[in-house]
Amino acid sequence: MDTQSLTLLEYALLGLVSMAPMSGYDVHKMFATTPLGHFSSSPGAIYPALRRLERRDLLKATLDSTTETRPRRVYSLTEAGQAALDAWLHQQVTREELVSNSGAPILRFGFAGGRLSPDEVIAYLDGWRQTTEAYLEELRGYRGLIDASAAPHARLSLEHGIRGYEGVVEWIQDAIAEIRSHSRRAKARGGRRAPRQ
Repeated sequence: MDTQSLTLLEYALLGLVSMAPMSGYDVHKMFATTPLGHFSSSPGAIYPALRRLERRDLLKATLDSTTETRPRRVYSLTEAGQAALDAWLHQQVTREELVSNSGAPILRFGFAGGRLSPDEVIAYLDGWRQTTEAYLEELRGYRGLIDASAAPHARLSLEHGIRGYEGVVEWIQDAIAEIRSHSRRAKARGGRRAPRQ
């Protein structure tokens, strides 16, 4: 199964449906009323994506006629869908994702809870930090190429990008510290990793 051709919207759909079976309407409502709308709140994109995932055997649909006069299709992950989502969650952040500002890194992180162990999440975050720091060095290298006598717009635009990525690195460091602390507290209470959905 080639999952490289899945879109970010399709991965977002797999992640949502992994939390609980959902109808197309439920999915659309989640996109329309939460920050997931950044990835698409358009029924014209969501419903065809659900059907594509079903055709690829990553989702399965059952008809539910218990609450409405018209049966609705309720989607859940197949084994192949679970495997595709898990493989995607384990992918490291790439420079291309940072440059395209695709939202994939934070989306993967958001769906990692309960699916990846704290150590796996920390490794993911640390890889994201390293990739971001390498890209920051690249951006900082452009500072010397900007003519100081020119209008400040180019320099200020570059600074905007640098500060944004510096904020990402700071957030990652805070997230790693919080996840480590949470994991230590859970271990002290005898807690275990949350079961997969």
